[in-house]
Formats: sequence, structure tokens, C-alpha cells
Amino acid sequence: MPQIKTAIESPTSLDTAQGKARRADSPLESELPLQQDVALLHAARERLVLTQACPVPYPTKDDELVVEIRAIGLNPVDWKSIDYNFAIPRLPYIAGRDFAGVVVKAPAAPSRLQVGDLVLSPSTDYRDIRKSAFQEYAISTHHNVARIPRNVPTTQAASIGVAYVAAALALGVSLGLKLHGLAGRDEIDLWEAVRQVPVSAIPADIVAECLSGIENAERPQRGDWIAIYGGSSTSALFISEIARLAGLKVILLADGVKHGGRLVERQGSILVDSHDPARAIKIVQSITKGKLRFAVDTVGKETAGYLVQMLQADAPEGKRAHLVGLTGVPKEKVGGVVFHSVPIKLFHEVPSIGLALMVWLERALESGALALPEVEHAEGGLSGINAALDKMRRGEISGRRLVVSV
Repeated sequence: MPQIKTAIESPTSLDTAQGKARRADSPLESELPLQQDVALLHAARERLVLTQACPVPYPTKDDELVVEIRAIGLNPVDWKSIDYNFAIPRLPYIAGRDFAGVVVKAPAAPSRLQVGDLVLSPSTDYRDIRKSAFQEYAISTHHNVARIPRNVPTTQAASIGVAYVAAALALGVSLGLKLHGLAGRDEIDLWEAVRQVPVSAIPADIVAECLSGIENAERPQRGDWIAIYGGSSTSALFISEIARLAGLKVILLADGVKHGGRLVERQGSILVDSHDPARAIKIVQSITKGKLRFAVDTVGKETAGYLVQMLQADAPEGKRAHLVGLTGVPKEKVGGVVFHSVPIKLFHEVPSIGLALMVWLERALESGALALPEVEHAEGGLSGINAALDKMRRGEISGRRLVVSV
């Protein structure tokens, strides 16, 4: 793990015209600096500090690459982890989980990636600060980046990553939904793919979720219903889009007054106003005629509990109902309903799964198959991240993604 210099220092005598010191021993010394600026966290509940002369991260494995960050997508966890002191493995710390930029050092191992490629990278491996977003350069791996096609702006690409990964794993692994075949390719069956991975290669704390969560006979089929609570979130957008492409019938539960004008136009889904939960439960039960077996919650334990009341196991066929909670599930178990959490570690710990997700995303972006989040741009680069996070704290960003250009 590289050491972080916490003091603001003057550039060294190796300055270039761009004001960055270069690695004298780097084969890419004309592209890769030695030092960079970082938005550094020194303690929980404190402001980020723009810190100069921090080391640029360098690959330590053959499958790693270096990305010059052009845009940072902000997630709710970016401010919540600071304010509530979680997911901060050490201090000082570099936060940030979504970025997009240009490859300036390609993997040493054979790869589909090359220098100059525009890529997006979801950083689910938050313990490795080399992969964090709040800096000018970051490490990723060949199986954790997706190339950005010309039809997608870099700033919008930065808004996709972690929300898409969570959505795809929730549907593809936890619920066993096959990802629709794109560009003439076969479907991607993550449920089957994870069963081809040696158990020893799967983190122990997610083995049960990956291998025992849902039986083959219970998996969603074209025409089945799925309900999504918190339908205005970015994760809900990708869940609904992936489900729609796979032929599921989608119900979005969201505040109709606040988000109805935008969500009612979302292709292939039904919007139910969640303002009155009891009424929303009855509406969903009426729409699905008691045949809702799949649901995903993106809000919290309380709303996940509302989804439980909407679900109905298929008793005659012995098929249980399944609920995935992105931020938690009810404490009390309910007969006939299986609770799931997203096995997010699969993305960075199991290369075959991460690569499958990124290749599918590349095809979806190239073909325009996925609707993408609405983006709001934040000013100020790394020094503007504090103000951008404050907007999120105040609840001013809802139903869209805040992106900082670097």
C-alpha cells in the first residue's frame, strides 16, 4: 500500500510543463507522473483536504492498469461513510467509488485494453486506495473496467459503475436472472457462471448467497413480475433496465409527486406512488394478482418490509419468493420469503464474473440498450468534492447522479 503524504508540498525538481513530477524509472515516464493531487480524508466527520505531492499509484500485478481520471461519479456512500464512520479501513483515506478516464498504462498481461482507451471503473474494492476515485490517477484491473463508446459522454459514463454492478449482481446472482443477449450474443448466465468458480476463490462471507440463495427451479422467467422500491435511484434504473431487457414485468415504487413525471416515461415499467405504503401494497397485489415472487429494495429496512407484504410464494409449485435488499432487509424472517444481500465482492474478487459484467456493459452502451442516469455536473474538480457532497447531504440530488469533472 503506498504511503500518503498528508502535508501540502512543493513539486520536486522533476517538474514537467504540466507541473507534475514524473517517474524517472517508468517506461511510460512521458505519460505517467510521479505525484498527484488527492482529496484526502484525515478523520471521520471531517472535510476532505486537497493534498498535493501524493504518490501516483503504480500497478503491482500484471492485470492492473492506470487510469488518468477525467470524471468522478458521486454515490450516497461517499458522504455517508464519512459522516457515520464506516467503510473507512484506515486513515488518512482516499474515498470515491466511481470514475471514468483514459488508460495511460495498460496491463502487462494480454488484454482487450490499450493506452488511450476511454474507460469507466467501478471501485468496489474500497480497501485498496490505489483504486479510489478522489485522486487524479487510479489503478483498476482489466476485468473491472468497461470501454466507453463514442456515443456516451465521459461524465455520464462516470455515473454508471457501482450502481450497475450492484444491479447486475442482485439480478444475475442473487435472483438468478439471465442477462439478455446483446449484439447477437448469447445470454449471460451469472448464476451458472459463479457455480463454475472454485468455492475457495469466492470470499467466505458471500459463498452462501452465491451458491445457496435461490434454486434453479425458482429463477425468474420471461413474463414474471419484479417490484423495485426506491424506483428513482440509479441502482433502480439499472435494475429495471436489465429486468426489462430480460423480459420481466417491472413495477417501480417511488414518490409520484417528486419523480412521477420522469419515471412514468420509463419504457416497460409501471409506476406506483409509494407515498401511502398501505395503499401501494394493495395496488401492487392487485396488479400482480398475487403472483409477485421477486423484489429489490434500494432504500432501507422499512421499505423492504413493505415489499415483503407484496410478495407471494408459489406454494403449489414449491417456489419461494425472493427479496434483495441493497441497504438492508427486515430482521424478522418471513415464511416462504428468502432475503438476499448483494455479493458485491464477486466483482473484484472473481475475475471471470467481473469481466462478464464489464463486457455485457460495453455491449449495452455501444448498442444504446440501457437508459442511463440523468447527470448533474459539479464544478471545482477535486477541490469541489466537499461542496458536491454537501448538496447530497442536504438531499438536493435525487433521481440523478452528481458528477465532478477533474
